[in-house]
Amino acid sequence: MLKGVTERSLLGVAATLAVAALAAALPWLGVSSYVRTLVYYTAYFLALGQAWNLMSGLTGYVSFAHGALAGIGAYAVVIAMNADLPLWLALICAIGASVLASLVIGMTSLRLRGIAFTFATLFFQELVLLVVRKLSFAGGPGGIVLQEILPIWLPHVLMMAAAGGATVILLLIKRTRLGVRVLAIKDDETAATALGIDATRLKLALFAVSAGIAGFTGAVHGLFASSLFPNVVFAIDLSIVALAVPLIGGAGTAMGPVAGALLYVVIREALQVIAPGLHLTIVGLLLLAVILFMRDGIVPVLARQWARGKAPARTAAAGEPGI
Repeated sequence: MLKGVTERSLLGVAATLAVAALAAALPWLGVSSYVRTLVYYTAYFLALGQAWNLMSGLTGYVSFAHGALAGIGAYAVVIAMNADLPLWLALICAIGASVLASLVIGMTSLRLRGIAFTFATLFFQELVLLVVRKLSFAGGPGGIVLQEILPIWLPHVLMMAAAGGATVILLLIKRTRLGVRVLAIKDDETAATALGIDATRLKLALFAVSAGIAGFTGAVHGLFASSLFPNVVFAIDLSIVALAVPLIGGAGTAMGPVAGALLYVVIREALQVIAPGLHLTIVGLLLLAVILFMRDGIVPVLARQWARGKAPARTAAAGEPGI
């Protein structure tokens, strides 16, 4: 599977793991709780953005289901732990529940293309909210509370692992033969199918991996929040953020969601006091501006500008006479 992975990709993996490890160590480095909270939420939105990116950014199939998949993971882990399952098994249950949900969506809707698939995932998002509100073992409309008290550092460390792991998975997949096949589907699915690529099966596999990441991320956030309410957990807002973060930064790239998550948290925090509900509006306007003027996202555009700026310097250096 790792055949075709370049040295540059491995350096990216090493850098990602190093940053994630440093961020995970913040609770023991004397950093204030405010800074740790900002880092936590940046990692949370980054992990969700990378989960969306893995499916929608690479294939071009726009999903509104990732907020619901994260919510399923959150509810699953709390229900499992309240049933006295150990943490590691509860996390596996959360991942499994989200993957199972993605297979149900995928097998029924991944044969659809374009806006039809998007509407199918949006319908799923709303359907999950209605179902969870009716489930007595999930607390119904009143929600559910985690009965066990966990160490404060645990959700922080797990969220850094989610963000770092999701980024590493994307970096590796993009540089493998699997990544080439996925990008072929994005460019021209009909042509890719004609070349022998099983597009539906490949999309379903990616959707399942993407859902597993979303489920784990949601489960960790469920441990962090400890109190879950269906109208909050399954609000469409989270699916919009999961979509906006990579699209603003650069869909299909590993660094795009990093830039998008940082920008989103800065906007969210800046408006927290003066206009708490306005941040999604600002992000929506920013997303519109990116689509109109920087269609590939902020990171790819800046990378191209950087490359163009270096090109004249290389040309000038090559033209200088030797000493």
